[in-house]
Amino acid sequence: MKKSFWYIVLSLFLVSTSVFADDWEDFSGIDHAWDGQKSITNKEFEEAIDTLEKNQKQKEEKKRKKLIKKIGGGGTSLHPDLTPDSDIQDLAPLKKNEDGTLLNVPVNLVIDEIILEKGFYKVIGEREENGEIYLMFYQSQYLKGKVRAKETKEDYGEDKIDFVKLLPYDKNFVKIIFGSLDFNAYTFVKFI
Repeated sequence: MKKSFWYIVLSLFLVSTSVFADDWEDFSGIDHAWDGQKSITNKEFEEAIDTLEKNQKQKEEKKRKKLIKKIGGGGTSLHPDLTPDSDIQDLAPLKKNEDGTLLNVPVNLVIDEIILEKGFYKVIGEREENGEIYLMFYQSQYLKGKVRAKETKEDYGEDKIDFVKLLPYDKNFVKIIFGSLDFNAYTFVKFI
């Protein structure tokens, strides 16, 4: 039994040395390992680092977008300015239009039995203390006419807050619509 044990130990030793000998042969050319390799300049090294940092930043940006998508619900909003990628801009505060709005009157209007001739007029809407609304027609600094108007909630499909338009109504009257920050109004005026 002792003999077989020593044979086994000796055979294992011989097998392992032959295996290790093959491994040591791989290290025989270690002295020439760096032959043929080119040296890297500082500029090339910095470019490689920049590329790696760029990739890292792209990964962080993707992770941030995923987080925004997870929090914000994913898709874009119904309003194009409220997408997760867009910056929210500050809106300028609305100011009351003190100067009036320009109106082209292509016909002669009759206001309080006075004829308001064709031309351009600056129209200013005013609410008096008793709650009545008046539209005043100015040329230069001169008040040419003043007509009572009726307040409405209708914005007439206009895309601006301050507007004034003259619309045909029938054979004797035109409809003047007016909009401002304070109120929207309309009136019917006889024309010649």
